Amino acid sequence: MTPRDLLPARAATSALFFGNGFGIGTWAAQLPRFKAALGLSDSELSLGLLAFSLGAVALMPVVGSLTARIGSRVVVLMSAFAFTLALLCLSAAPNLAVFAAIALMAGASNGAMDVSMNTNATVVEAAWSRPIMSSFHAFFSLGGLAGAAASGLLIAAGFGIAATLLLSCLVMAGLFLAAVFRTMEDAERATEGDGFALPRGAVMTLAVLALFCFLVEGVMVDWTAIYLQSVAGASLEAAVAGFGAFSLAMTFCRFLGDLAVRRLGRIRTVQFGGMLAALGLALAMVAPLPVPATIGFALVGIGLSNVVPVLFSAAAGMKGIPSSVGVAMVATLGYGGLLMGPPIIGFGADLVGLQSMLILLIAFALAVTLLSQRAFERSTV
Repeated sequence: MTPRDLLPARAATSALFFGNGFGIGTWAAQLPRFKAALGLSDSELSLGLLAFSLGAVALMPVVGSLTARIGSRVVVLMSAFAFTLALLCLSAAPNLAVFAAIALMAGASNGAMDVSMNTNATVVEAAWSRPIMSSFHAFFSLGGLAGAAASGLLIAAGFGIAATLLLSCLVMAGLFLAAVFRTMEDAERATEGDGFALPRGAVMTLAVLALFCFLVEGVMVDWTAIYLQSVAGASLEAAVAGFGAFSLAMTFCRFLGDLAVRRLGRIRTVQFGGMLAALGLALAMVAPLPVPATIGFALVGIGLSNVVPVLFSAAAGMKGIPSSVGVAMVATLGYGGLLMGPPIIGFGADLVGLQSMLILLIAFALAVTLLSQRAFERSTV
């Protein structure tokens, strides 16, 4: 098949990534409203966030084996609509217990979608015969920005939680419906497997690199504004620039990522990405002022932007392992980093200070560079 023949499949997979990101952006934008509507404290809201994350991580190992058996196309479409429905149901939660239960289901369906859509992306990438994984992740990042922005506009227009979620979920459902008939089928299916895809063997090094990347990314999401305000002395309004710079840099560079991978190769892309992320974190640490720190966080976004897409492609091409199982192994440990990173930094900051904790993140970024050669040894891509 020529690239022109594959364009509908690539567009369908891009729509799945954009829709998933749109849902995550919508979820994040509604959290303050859920907190106020249900009268939750910070710790109570954290239980809902934890339920979402645990649901995602818990289901990923199972979904990898399931996807290998029945195909990524079926699993990604089922989980996409399940995620949309669970997100919509959040507006009906009357208390914390119900909110956490629905968040758990939303997280589980999102985790299932994450594994299966990345697996499907590797199927399209293999047929395309050139690296295109970064562009799919770029649409995820773009969808997240679009979902958050759309929710912000609807909130400003006076729409309530239920109406905002309904309109947002209709957009998601429309994207997923458009992708139904164009999503590519897997060329091969597994006939047997363990049924549970925890990281092991040659995939472990890839999974550890994903853990380091997601750990740093999780800290960027949760701690950049606090760092700029409490360490760099930025105003409350200016403190949001840190995450904005990180997110926009990551989105933009993911659209350029396929070209970078073709020019540099996968190993060098990961090596340079880890070095650039470490450099950005070092800049934020040694120059704790609003402008240098914001530039540093943007460098972290540039550096990490294409590392995870490359790791997923490599996991899918690991010898002797079904692509979906390899993706699930990397995703499970990687998304565990999103859970671990922010609290590690928080507890450590109480002991040695937030600025000093950046040393740990620099070490994680450098480890990505140092371990990348070994991580790709058994990959066929």
